[in-house]
Amino acid sequence: MYSDFAENILLIGHKTRLTMLIELSSGKALPAGELARLAHVKPQTASEHLSKLVKANLISVESWGRHRYYKITNDKIINAINALAVISPSINNNSLRETTKKEKLSYMRSCYGHLAGKIGVRFTESLLENGYIKEFEEYYILTREGKDWFNLIGLETEKSMYAKPIPKHIDWTERKHHIAGPVALRITRQLFKLSWIYETDTNRCLEVTRKGKEAFEKYLGMDVCE
Repeated sequence: MYSDFAENILLIGHKTRLTMLIELSSGKALPAGELARLAHVKPQTASEHLSKLVKANLISVESWGRHRYYKITNDKIINAINALAVISPSINNNSLRETTKKEKLSYMRSCYGHLAGKIGVRFTESLLENGYIKEFEEYYILTREGKDWFNLIGLETEKSMYAKPIPKHIDWTERKHHIAGPVALRITRQLFKLSWIYETDTNRCLEVTRKGKEAFEKYLGMDVCE
């Protein structure tokens, strides 16, 4: 058991493979070529690293036509990466592009389908302040008021999933918790549908629309300004 654990730590700890896993943490499937570009390595080098991650069952791969797409299919991998990030010192960026991307990721990003970053944490805090969720040591619970608010923004809450505990995720940039799991994923999808948020051209980075800024303030009393 310990040898397998050590092997996974070595796999995740490699800079190139860790970069790929972080880029895949949105939950989206990405092609090998794009992962090579994001990790700043040659395609052949990227393929070698991706093969190791697939073999260790840390990611999965699907063939679509001539392309192979890679994806993290277990959110526990994301939890492990976030935990390592929280206890690690901040990365010093060597270029303006990297600094800009880090700032965008810190502001708001997708993490396995749910909101993360400053806005993700602020959103969770707003739900707590309004009494829409209640916090316990290891999870959150949706309140009756929370169900009413969900209905207000167009979410059906009669599904059994809403009675279950909502997982907590530690945010690696904010060092605070935000909601995660199926409920958080449904909320994020609804915010896209309502045009409160949108995906930027930078992988995993999200932004708030003008409509969203007004809506967050109106429906949650939440300020989304940086």
